[in-house]
Amino acid sequence: MNNLPRRVKFSTIFSIVKKRPIPMLLGLLFTFFPLFVFITLMVVFSSTANNAPKVDYELIDKKGKQITAEVTDIVTQYNVTINGVHPTTISYKYLVGGNEITSKYQVLEKRKIETLKIGNQVEIMELDGNSIIKGFRPYDFPDQFFLFFPFLFLVIGLPFLIYSILNLVRELKLYKHGSVSKGKIISMIPKSGLPVSNVGQGIIVHYEYETRNGNKIIGESFTTDFSIVSEKRKGDFAPIFVSIENESRSCIIPKLEALRNRWGIDFDQNDNG
Repeated sequence: MNNLPRRVKFSTIFSIVKKRPIPMLLGLLFTFFPLFVFITLMVVFSSTANNAPKVDYELIDKKGKQITAEVTDIVTQYNVTINGVHPTTISYKYLVGGNEITSKYQVLEKRKIETLKIGNQVEIMELDGNSIIKGFRPYDFPDQFFLFFPFLFLVIGLPFLIYSILNLVRELKLYKHGSVSKGKIISMIPKSGLPVSNVGQGIIVHYEYETRNGNKIIGESFTTDFSIVSEKRKGDFAPIFVSIENESRSCIIPKLEALRNRWGIDFDQNDNG
């Protein structure tokens, strides 16, 4: 017995995807677009990142020791504007216990830094190696807030994408490993596709087939192969794939894909036995 899986071309895989275009489109749109936005925002935030140490402003302002520091550098980020003001990073140095310590402090002030120059003395508050410039509140861009929005779209899109992928995997498994059987056609119902493109257009086929134990099952399968309408009628038998692991799972074998992949399935047989 040949247990090798049947070959399935990429065009066949694509035809399965096109059967349910809306969940796949929604899944891709709401999943990969937010990922693109997330990556873009990460790049933007990395270029505007605050490289000043994170400190507890309230704690240091309340319990810190006042020390005089010397301004060593002033850098303004002109590529970032918040309420018409550019963030500015002030670098400074000071002495604690005879040791020189350097630090940075990013602020969103305009008037207060207009007269500030390198070499000026500023009053700072120092506590356990952390410090703040007195009279200047620190600025920190809330990037986590903006990154939350792409995450919301991702939560919406993932279920659609997972649903589409699971359907694809199930049908591919039938194509590759399903046993060939026959189903007696009960009904064939046309299904319209998307406007203009007609993607997703096909036939919903209901059929009855018998399992290896003799149980009769009513199956439902959607196919984009319209040849079944011209070649088969209600009561005729059509080739189907039945899962070996779970015989309640089955699908109509599309004639075009069977010929394209050379599965060697007889579509002309229509016996009642």
